[in-house]
Amino acid sequence: MNKVNTNKKLELVRAIRMQNHYNRQLFRSREGFLYPELPQSRQPELYSLEAENDPALTGRDKGGGSSFRLRFVIAMALLLLFILCDINQISYGNETTDTLFEKVVSSPDFGDFLDG
Repeated sequence: MNKVNTNKKLELVRAIRMQNHYNRQLFRSREGFLYPELPQSRQPELYSLEAENDPALTGRDKGGGSSFRLRFVIAMALLLLFILCDINQISYGNETTDTLFEKVVSSPDFGDFLDG
């Protein structure tokens, strides 16, 4: 058996990469036909073929998670603060936890939601 030398292996890898690049371009052109309303400027592919290898695209997806975590921590801290103020009967000015809860319940946005 003949061993395949390094140059032949490199040629094979180049050919595979070129075919892969061609296939991605073909997908992009078909996406352009199917979804013309999407901007064609460096958006991630619908089939996420590039997301694994492109750090610019993967970094864009991670931004939403950290914002959610921050908002969640703030919401939990406010809830804990509200519960602690209710337990210890702490008020701020003329506002107590009972008056704050009544304002939330009587709000037109949340009143129907909390009633059922």
